[in-house]
Amino acid sequence: MVRLRKLLHDLAEGLMAVPLGFVVAGIALAQVMTRIDAALGDEGLPRWLETSVDGGRAILAAIAGGLITSVTLLLSLVLVAVQLASSQFSPRTLRGWTGDRTQQVAIGLVLGTSVYCLLVLRETRALEEGVEVTPDISVLLAVTLGVLSLIAVLRSVDHLTSSLRIGSVARSIADDTVVLIRDRREALKLERPRLSPSTPSTPSTIDTIPDDAEPVLSDRAGWVQQIDEDALLDALPNGSTAHMSTALGRYAMPKAPMVWISPPPQKVDSARRIRSSIALGDERTLQQDIGYGILQLTDIGLRALSPGTNDPNTANDVIVHLGVILLEIWESPEQDRVRSQNGKTLVRRDLRHGEFLRASFDPLRRYGSADTDVTANMVQTLLTLRSETKRRDLPGPIEPIDETIDAIADEFLRHDPAPIDERRILDILDRDR
Repeated sequence: MVRLRKLLHDLAEGLMAVPLGFVVAGIALAQVMTRIDAALGDEGLPRWLETSVDGGRAILAAIAGGLITSVTLLLSLVLVAVQLASSQFSPRTLRGWTGDRTQQVAIGLVLGTSVYCLLVLRETRALEEGVEVTPDISVLLAVTLGVLSLIAVLRSVDHLTSSLRIGSVARSIADDTVVLIRDRREALKLERPRLSPSTPSTPSTIDTIPDDAEPVLSDRAGWVQQIDEDALLDALPNGSTAHMSTALGRYAMPKAPMVWISPPPQKVDSARRIRSSIALGDERTLQQDIGYGILQLTDIGLRALSPGTNDPNTANDVIVHLGVILLEIWESPEQDRVRSQNGKTLVRRDLRHGEFLRASFDPLRRYGSADTDVTANMVQTLLTLRSETKRRDLPGPIEPIDETIDAIADEFLRHDPAPIDERRILDILDRDR
């Protein structure tokens, strides 16, 4: 199942599937409409629907030729956007551009209309003197689709220009990550009633792999994109425990252990089924990996703070969106690392709240602590997270927030800031903490 979901995700995020669907629809529509025209003939049609063979061919040729030029323009714009996103934001945001539904639909509509016009043009001809085949309704539909295609091109250009703003990019990544966190929280609510109350949960017990455990090895190298825990538990023999040695967002080495099974499975196909419940890919995705959304935003912030770019305002925009993601994470309780179901146990290695926080702010702290505005924004964002955690009694812990705030302040003071900058940061800490 995870491999099917991976395939569907790759198709949805690529630039081929949706336009290809429109092309197929254009071919089918051309066949249907020409048959309808042949069945109706010219009898009973209003005069404004009728056209000559030469007029119909001229209209269809003009629409097809113009739209072929338009699709070249659209593809060029997408390539320019991909290049700008890769150089200014992060190469990890490229999937968001090729998978943008507005661009896919616009390209698909233009391509599908072009194919439709070419096929109808083929049927518009004079058979012999005085006998003409003029699909009047098909030509009228071609004109309608041509107008819609031009509107789609205009909408695509407008959408692309607005999407290139840093606020739009950061908000899109943050929104996708927040949706993933909420989906995960809903899944945990359904999972908790099935947890075994007698399962040991002390770290020393969880992290200890029994001596009799056998590994399930990775059959290839790749990033862990999805883990189907239900399928993994179903593949376990009764009474067995699976210790995950990998997690979402980690890189699996070839022929390296991904799961340890204790006691070892007796069935030959158990290892194959366990292996198929973990989807690997050439890059991280936002299918289940919350940390990948954080990584994309952090990448943009680090690139903005680099000496070659020197754009702290972009980093500040990224920081507040990271705060939105962290606040959503803090609304979720810590995930139980041990899951038991039907006499089978799974020991997970998912990231804790503090690890998400450090992944968000540690890189920015190291590279942005010399800038007073960036430091003030990081501190203020974390203080807001801290105050909201207390005010709303969120399940997330306070300790990692305090540790990160102290680390940011210490890093800032090590740069020997001007007295006025030092007072600004200390005033924020004294006022809001």
